[in-house]
Amino acid sequence: MKLLSGNNTKAGWENRLLKDLAFIKRKGRYPLSKRTLMPSAFILFMCFFFLRMAWPMFFLTNKFGITALVVIMAALGIGISIYQYYSVLSFKKIAAPFHLQRNQELLQQFFQSQRLAYTQHPEAPEVFMILSKNLSMRGDYREVMIFISDDHQILVNSHFSGDKFTVTSPSRQYKQMAGRLNSWINIHIKNGDKPTTAVSHI
Repeated sequence: MKLLSGNNTKAGWENRLLKDLAFIKRKGRYPLSKRTLMPSAFILFMCFFFLRMAWPMFFLTNKFGITALVVIMAALGIGISIYQYYSVLSFKKIAAPFHLQRNQELLQQFFQSQRLAYTQHPEAPEVFMILSKNLSMRGDYREVMIFISDDHQILVNSHFSGDKFTVTSPSRQYKQMAGRLNSWINIHIKNGDKPTTAVSHI
């Protein structure tokens, strides 16, 4: 991924993250809001719709096999949607036995070693972002990878950002990036970097 600067996109993620940062560190996920609840409202509507459709079919038709197949397919589709929704909101936790400041330095070293361009939040320097190139011919649609340094952990999230919040699952590249970071930290520690006692801020 390479960094592409975009004032509107950058301003949007900065404002939302700064507001939600404490919650994300504590819970490991984005908080529920009007923006993030819209997909869940659609999922609930689909659940209600399929239940209303399937319930009479059990009593009004003798084709139990077909009815069961329809219900299973509907449940599978809803289950996949719920999993995708959870994946978009959740942060992957990578263990890092250092305090926030040292983990922040580790992230910077990792980006430099991988030759990755990144943006660092000006008011919350423990937050980093990598933007993909624009994936849409119309409008602005990008994959956004978020890295948050914290005491004893680094939180990683990936989602697709555009005009509307979507439940598109994180890409394979996100999983590979998280795996590379985890491996890089483990190697870095084995090569002599010692854990630091966590610093408590007053």
